[in-house]
Amino acid sequence: MRITIKVGALFALGWMIVKLIFHFLGLVTDSVVPTIFINMFFLLAAISLGLYMHKKQEGFSQGNAMSDIKAAMSAGIPYALLVAIFIYFYYSQINPEYVSHQVSEAETTIKNALNDPKQLKLIRAEQEAFEVMSKEDIYKELVKGPRSFYSAGSTMTISLLGMVLLATLYSILVTVIFRTVLFRNHIQR
Repeated sequence: MRITIKVGALFALGWMIVKLIFHFLGLVTDSVVPTIFINMFFLLAAISLGLYMHKKQEGFSQGNAMSDIKAAMSAGIPYALLVAIFIYFYYSQINPEYVSHQVSEAETTIKNALNDPKQLKLIRAEQEAFEVMSKEDIYKELVKGPRSFYSAGSTMTISLLGMVLLATLYSILVTVIFRTVLFRNHIQR
């Protein structure tokens, strides 16, 4: 197995452990922001270390920028895939209460908006179909969005797409930084 894939898998395993520690110790139960930032850092670290280990193994003067981006991506994509799969199992099996909590908050917000005459008027003005619907029918239509958005499957899909995009950007940036700063004495121009 290539060193970059091993590094990506190791950092993914590390993030999974951190996420589980946060969960079981009850750290920051209301917000996912700290673990998102840790996830972004681990992805960057996996790409950086994976590219460095690849260049060390390959020889610092070998390859071009595109092969370096490819090597960096081969650390980032396995990381993104493993973390996305873990996110699916985390929100469907380990912590489904978080999903139900988010859905109930969205439902409460929708109920409050529908009970406010000004908000109800704005909601009805946004969509023509709502003009002739009762508040209960509008509520049934509006809660479909949060229920599907906060499912484990959609969270996994959005996470995977976001991490693949971020891995692509990180791979390009890390390659540019490594080639201009770290490997500049080894690269033949």
